[in-house]
Amino acid sequence: MNPNTSKKRIVGVSVLVILILAATAVIVINPFAGLIEKQKASETEVVEDATVSVTVQALEPRNLQNTIQGNGNVIDPSSIDVYPEVAGTLTSLLVKVGEQVEKDQVMGTVDPSRAGMVYKESIIKAPASGTVLALPFVQGAVVTGQAPIARLGMLEELEVVMSIAERHIGSVVIGTKARLSFKAFPNKMFTGTVTRLSPVLNPASRTLEIGITVDDTENQIKSGMFPAVELLTDYLENVLVVPRSSLLYAGAQSYVYVVDSSNVAHRRNVEIGMQVSDMVQIVSGLQQGDRLVIQGQSLLTDGAAVRIVQ
Repeated sequence: MNPNTSKKRIVGVSVLVILILAATAVIVINPFAGLIEKQKASETEVVEDATVSVTVQALEPRNLQNTIQGNGNVIDPSSIDVYPEVAGTLTSLLVKVGEQVEKDQVMGTVDPSRAGMVYKESIIKAPASGTVLALPFVQGAVVTGQAPIARLGMLEELEVVMSIAERHIGSVVIGTKARLSFKAFPNKMFTGTVTRLSPVLNPASRTLEIGITVDDTENQIKSGMFPAVELLTDYLENVLVVPRSSLLYAGAQSYVYVVDSSNVAHRRNVEIGMQVSDMVQIVSGLQQGDRLVIQGQSLLTDGAAVRIVQ
């Protein structure tokens, strides 16, 4: 065999072996490289998952108005009841509800006759000028001197009567302002003032009756209406308030979470004051400008990293 040919074969075999070894290395080593990359990606993911997504709100002073809500009844405080002088049958009723009557005008008659005894009819007269507000009896009914057959109202100054629970008595005084709405005027809000407080509580309901004088220059309000009433009681200016849902509790201690400039959450113990609807006054523990966590706080611990979302 030619020595040159032999050398060429040896070189070719060597190159082939090297190529095979290189291919093997690629096949064996590359999967480990892939595993390393996956591990790095996983570690990055774990770090990202460690942050909690939260929504924050910057605290600014605001006014807080406490209210008492209820329903009222429009009455005429100057109304008077009309009684018959005798018991008997109401033989005639000469007026209707809403009708204006003058003093001494005849409103009806009563026949006091009994079986075997005939008496002259008794006339019922209006004791004063006014408007007929109610007629409890109809013609032909039996009436007595203890039950009124009519109610007259002067309608000069109507009053809204409502009852408040015993726990609210300390918050309502003469002069307390009120807002009133009527179904008859859905787009209008009336204002009023508490002008009367009952000296006693209703022992059955444990409520106190109050009277409210309404500002009604156009005389739109009528006796017998039932308004929704909102009494404006305690009022605080420039106080810090938070949503009730942002508060957390550890026993009797209330606390919240705030987020610093590095997006790290910190627990703050707070003292709460007046509560109005879903807002709560913060007496101590927070300052103006604090970024309060209002969503996601239940997942936080003190010092946790957070991601702020809208």
